[in-house]
Amino acid sequence: MTGRYEDEEYLEQDDEEQETAGRRKSLIALAVMAVLVVAGVVLVERLRDVSVVQDCLMTRATNCNDLVESPVPANNR
Repeated sequence: MTGRYEDEEYLEQDDEEQETAGRRKSLIALAVMAVLVVAGVVLVERLRDVSVVQDCLMTRATNCNDLVESPVPANNR
């Protein structure tokens, strides 16, 4: 019959398991941060494009179509 402390000692992680878990958590955090940075860059690019078109429209210019890509029909993709 084993005691309570012996059972808990068996369930504890050793140094190698803790190090592996720490690395895994760090890699997951790094991947999440990379995705957030890429999403932020894409968002800034799109907001910049929209801002340029809005500025053109606010000046009542007649050639703002040059700033916008024409839509591509779905069957031509």
